[in-house]
Amino acid sequence: MKINKLKICAAAAAAALLFGGLFLLLCDDVQVKIQEEKIKPFVPDFTLLELPESSNSEEENNAEIPSEAEEKLKEQTQELCANIDNSVGWINIPDTKINYPVMYSGDNEFYLHRAVDGSYLRVGSIFLDYRCNADFTGKINVLYGHNMSDGSMFADVMKFIDSGYFDSHNYGWLTTKNAVYQIDFFSLSQPENYDDFYDVNSDVNLWLDSLRERSFIWRNIGISEEDKFISLSTCTGSEGSSRTVLTGRLCKI
Repeated sequence: MKINKLKICAAAAAAALLFGGLFLLLCDDVQVKIQEEKIKPFVPDFTLLELPESSNSEEENNAEIPSEAEEKLKEQTQELCANIDNSVGWINIPDTKINYPVMYSGDNEFYLHRAVDGSYLRVGSIFLDYRCNADFTGKINVLYGHNMSDGSMFADVMKFIDSGYFDSHNYGWLTTKNAVYQIDFFSLSQPENYDDFYDVNSDVNLWLDSLRERSFIWRNIGISEEDKFISLSTCTGSEGSSRTVLTGRLCKI
C-alpha cells in the first residue's frame, strides 16, 4: 500500500510540475503578446528605406536614403522615446526576427527579465550596456538580448555563425531620436562573458585588435579613426559563459 501511495504521489507531483511549466509558458506567451501590442504604434517604418542589395562590397552596400525617410524615422523614434520610458532607439536587421526597441537603464540587470514597461517578462528586452552613451555617440556600443528557443530576441545572432548567412545579411539599421544609422556587420566572435571585449571604455584600437583575433568571421571594410561600432551579444547556449557576438560599424545616414 505504501509503495502504491508513493507512486501516486510521485505521479501527481510530476503532473503538477508539467502543468505548472505549461502554465508559465502560456503566461509568458500572453505577456509577450501584450508587450507587442504596446509597442506596435511606435515601430519605425523601415519600408521607407531604400534597402541596399546584400553585398560583400562596402561601396555597393551603402544605402541612398531620402531625407524625408530619415526625418520620418527620427520622428517615429522620438515618439517611441516619449512614450516608452528608458527607450533610446530601435534595432532592425532585415529578414530576421531582430526588430526591437533598445532600452537603457542604470545597470545591466534590470531589463534581463523585464518588458519595456518595466513589468516582469522572462524573455526580457534588448538593452544597451549602461556604461555606453545612451545616444550611441561613444565608440563602442554593446547591446544584450537573450537567445530564446522560439527564435525571438537575439536568437537570430546565432545564424550568423554560418558564413553564407553572414554574407547575405551583412547590414542592419539603428534609429535614435537624432540619427538613422546603417550597420555594416564585419565580425562574428564568441568571447566569454567576462572577456575584456565587454570593457566598453577600453581603447578602441586595442578593442578592435582583440576583436579581430577572436573573430572567426571578419570582413575587411576599411575601418577609420572616426568610426563607431555596435555589437549584438547573446548567450551561445543555455549553459556556460560563452557569448556569440555580431559586430558592425555604425554609419550615420
